[in-house]
Amino acid sequence: MAKKLATVIVAALSLTGCQDTRVNNLEKRVDHLEQTVHQLEADRTKAADDDSARRAKLERCVTEANAAFERNMVSNATRQRNGSYSVPVPILSEMQRVKQGKIEECRLLYSK
Repeated sequence: MAKKLATVIVAALSLTGCQDTRVNNLEKRVDHLEQTVHQLEADRTKAADDDSARRAKLERCVTEANAAFERNMVSNATRQRNGSYSVPVPILSEMQRVKQGKIEECRLLYSK
């Protein structure tokens, strides 16, 4: 009985020593993984914020291109009685070309 008890105690002590090392290594790995997860979440949040800001800038830029077109329309057109505008075709074509150029510039600046 005493021999059996001694064997159990030795086995328990040897397992406890091994287990402490494994637990420490496991805790280190868990800490490292938690840090990695936090960093990935921060990176994802930053990327989403950057995408949102870029999208907002793109929308503002396109809105400004449309507003500039409307200002040109009012400046270069003759307003009709029904509220529409009459613009000579060459002038309208040029205004549309300028608007498309500005929209393309917006896309180049603010699209992925």
